[in-house]
Amino acid sequence: MCTIGNSFYMLNGVNLQSVFKQCDLVDHTEFLTPIVQTADVEGEKIRYVAFTRKKGEECPAWAGVNEYGVCFVAADSYLDKNQQISNNKKDPVTADVFHMYLSIITKYKNAKDAVAMAKQFYEKENYADELTDILMISDEKEMYFIETVNGEVRIVKRTDGHFASANHCRMFYEAVPYEQNHSSYLRLKRAEELLQSCSDDTGIGDLLRDSYYGKTVWSICRYASVTDFDDIEVSCSDEDMYYTQAAVIFSIKQNPVSGQKPEIVCEYVMNGNAADSDKGYIWKPFCNDDPKPQKVSLIGKNGNII
Repeated sequence: MCTIGNSFYMLNGVNLQSVFKQCDLVDHTEFLTPIVQTADVEGEKIRYVAFTRKKGEECPAWAGVNEYGVCFVAADSYLDKNQQISNNKKDPVTADVFHMYLSIITKYKNAKDAVAMAKQFYEKENYADELTDILMISDEKEMYFIETVNGEVRIVKRTDGHFASANHCRMFYEAVPYEQNHSSYLRLKRAEELLQSCSDDTGIGDLLRDSYYGKTVWSICRYASVTDFDDIEVSCSDEDMYYTQAAVIFSIKQNPVSGQKPEIVCEYVMNGNAADSDKGYIWKPFCNDDPKPQKVSLIGKNGNII
């Protein structure tokens, strides 16, 4: 379960889009240090950074960006337990959504083309038990928000303002209702309030650190608890104990020169949360003058990306 979103804004006369993800899991997970890699697609090379974590024998990408500013973040989508959702596709084949995610940043130079691929994947491939998903694909000028349930795909395109999502679809009636998943609805409402108040990089950082509902599973910055008082016991049977284990912000600066690549700034925390001081890094992975991540006290500060 995660909180994702984006924002278009201007900082020091430069147009930016920042895309973010708060990565929440139940089990302790090892998040791997990101590195620049190069994909070779029909003889053309694309540099990219995939943010990955350990999952059995695999190291799937949970977020990523390439040198053209194409990036993605995704969130698990949960359905109403009382809805009867069935997969009517014939001749099922195993579909790996994480491979699809990775192809967004290894094969495409703009968000629109990557969205077309993702849409086809959701419609044509068998999604096995994962009949639903929430995905955001962006580049320097556009953001596409995608929800899918059982082979049907719905997409929102935005070129300004801000947007956020948690773990329930809003364009499908089959989404998990509030009474089955309080956290998803509480986090989304709070994220929208915070972005409405401040939607630049600092506002996003404040969002990722927000513990409005205390150090509990219900806050955006999540803890494996339903109470932040040590001496009070509260039943937790109605909420899975997800807690924040990583966070990332991709800030894509529009290049004023037509046809030139944007500047990409990555801010991230691995194996911790954005509220942890001195665990953050800022990195311009595709800039030859600044190739190494730099330690920062907190991610999500305008001063980091200026």
